[in-house]
Amino acid sequence: MKSGNRKKSREQYLLDVKVPTQGRLRQRLSWLAAVLVAVVVVALTCYGLYRLLMFSITKLVYGNPRFAIAQICVDTDGVLAPQQVVQLAGVSVGQNLFALDLHQVRRNLAMIPLIRDAEVRRVLPQRLVLHINERIAVARLRVPSRELADAMFLIDRNGVVMKPMKLADGTILQPQAPGPLPTLTGVKLSDVRVGRAVESEQIYQALELLDKLEQAVAGSLLEVESVDLSRARQLVLTTRQRTVVKFDVEDFQQQLRRLSAILAWAQQRQRFVQTVDLTVNRGVPVTFVN
Repeated sequence: MKSGNRKKSREQYLLDVKVPTQGRLRQRLSWLAAVLVAVVVVALTCYGLYRLLMFSITKLVYGNPRFAIAQICVDTDGVLAPQQVVQLAGVSVGQNLFALDLHQVRRNLAMIPLIRDAEVRRVLPQRLVLHINERIAVARLRVPSRELADAMFLIDRNGVVMKPMKLADGTILQPQAPGPLPTLTGVKLSDVRVGRAVESEQIYQALELLDKLEQAVAGSLLEVESVDLSRARQLVLTTRQRTVVKFDVEDFQQQLRRLSAILAWAQQRQRFVQTVDLTVNRGVPVTFVN
């Protein structure tokens, strides 16, 4: 009798345990289903609001004819004509002012080697302004290559290489220059990459020399025809009057003061200077044409 009672009590206990466990499982499933439905409802509501917002923006801003470009104002300081700048920028009248990617327009203009920097801005409601600063060539580059013998390369004061630009209509644009340009010789082919700055330290030294010479007294007495960069730590300048001047790559200011004094002395005595070697610290060798 006792064993039978123990068996019945054990079965009743097991039954009592199973019933609450199944009830809690159903409650959890119901709770998870309710959460899932709520998440789906919130997501659909947010998506609907997003689509409504985008539709409103497209209708009121990007598709609004009130913001269609009616005027493109171009301010340029060089050889590029306003219509050429517009063409290179990839913009046109009628485009939506807000739909226009200003960063892409700047990139389009920055890819042109003749252009140093570009400013692009919107003026509401219907005007686009393009402000262009062009590079100014200060020298030509002579490249020792048969394949590029007829190619003309130029360089600006910052060392960026340029070449004449051919437009789609066949027009050839020459970079602006202040006057007759000297030629840098002894330039390596690896230094000539159009649209990029050179890496040669000697080219930058030659550009510095030309810049300082323009500001010195000697600059008004000489017309530079070429600068030879083929010798290490030395720049050989030849003038249109066939005067040859050797410079060390350091301390241009002191060397130019010496050169100015020599040229002024020769001019007063009506003598023509043939060669000057400024690489010598003392007793500068000078030859004259009798």
